[in-house]
Amino acid sequence: MSKQDLLDLIDKAGKGSIEAAEAIAEGYFKGSFDGKKNLEKARKWASYAAKHGSEKAAEILEKLN
Repeated sequence: MSKQDLLDLIDKAGKGSIEAAEAIAEGYFKGSFDGKKNLEKARKWASYAAKHGSEKAAEILEKLN
């Protein structure tokens, strides 16, 4: 994923897209944005998405704990 893809997702998440927040969490968890995992950011975005009903984000949180 490119930096622009990440910025687009952040913009969508900021406008309330839980799917975008979920995608950001997954990207940071897998290291999709810059080839490096960022588990702190993954946890932040997954927490947000999970609080709003994302099962996938809840699964990411489980793996982070």
